[in-house]
Amino acid sequence: MLGLILPEIVIAVAAILILLTGFKFKKISGYIALLGIVASLISLFVIAIQSINTTADSTAVITIAEGISIFYNVGLLAVVFKFIFLIVGLMAVIASLKYTEKFIHFKIFDAYYALILFAILGMLVVASAADLLTLFVGLEMAAIPAYVLVAIEKTKKGIEGAAKYFLFGAVFSAILLFGISLIYFSTGSLMLDQIGTLYPGEDENLKLLTFIGILAIMLGLAYEMSAAPFHFWAPDAYQGAPSPVSALLAGASKKMAFVALLKISVVFMVLFKFELTVMLAILAILSMIVGNVLALAQKDVRRMLAYSSIAQVGYILAAIAIFTPLGIAYAIYYIIVHAFMKGGAFIAAGALLFVSDGKIKNYDDYKGLWRTAPITAFAMAAFMLSLAGIVPFGGFTAKILVLV
Repeated sequence: MLGLILPEIVIAVAAILILLTGFKFKKISGYIALLGIVASLISLFVIAIQSINTTADSTAVITIAEGISIFYNVGLLAVVFKFIFLIVGLMAVIASLKYTEKFIHFKIFDAYYALILFAILGMLVVASAADLLTLFVGLEMAAIPAYVLVAIEKTKKGIEGAAKYFLFGAVFSAILLFGISLIYFSTGSLMLDQIGTLYPGEDENLKLLTFIGILAIMLGLAYEMSAAPFHFWAPDAYQGAPSPVSALLAGASKKMAFVALLKISVVFMVLFKFELTVMLAILAILSMIVGNVLALAQKDVRRMLAYSSIAQVGYILAAIAIFTPLGIAYAIYYIIVHAFMKGGAFIAAGALLFVSDGKIKNYDDYKGLWRTAPITAFAMAAFMLSLAGIVPFGGFTAKILVLV
């Protein structure tokens, strides 16, 4: 059983080790985080190999106290998303090793890296959650460190973005928890594999409560993935956060909401397919329109990337709304491509901020960049072309698969 949660244990141990040693050895905090993520990736790779070669049950039940248990599943979907979270997290930590020297106060190096690891830990929990309560706990474990990370540079934009992210996040977390409570009241279970069979199909009042509960959960997840019209926090948070943190939010945290949506959709699409398809389609259309139109009006590159990310959410939701095996497969492929392209774009933008002492922020500042920073300029161009869906980059394939 412990083998199935080894990636989470490694990340948690690394985060605690950073906090215990950080008061004296702050300079090595980043390297402890780096080694922790690499070790977690190795353990996840071993789990993936074992799951391919065995038919053993991949579900673990972890008892916290008498009558309180966490139900954990490490299937293919969980493994794929865990790889996304850990690799994007690794990218963010590597980028932070230099970034923190200039933009993060030395006294909080340990807190910065520990918060990144705790956020990743929450994402890993969501990926394997087999019940709604564990899912909610994982979402909050990832969100709370993210609120602090957005403001950790103590800039005006960062504090403003974090305040908006936190205040609205608290409201939508309450809505999400309210939805979970309604599902439990109407079905008597929080287990994702039991809710469908316990659905009160004959009782109209309980059916209505179930639907309201599903609607509340969907609203909470729509906020977390910054789907329009619940996107208002993302531009300020992504612009104000340290660039490696923006990479983690856009490349991993947003994808956490998608894996939660996929888990829930498997259950609830059977019960309310028409209603949920319409809901996802509306969110998809609004996200594509709002994200693309507002991205064109931006001058700050990181703010533009934030709006672009909202538009990409629309494409992924469109594929999920179809809810066929092929549509889900295309959505997951799009998620993988977007995670690394968007994360890479934010890291490249952060690298340019680093070499220019924070001066290269807007489009106009990128003129002649190929002369002064050719490698970073080439990387940024590749990421942008992929996000735009230009041949031969991965973004082109992802958009073709989803839209055609």
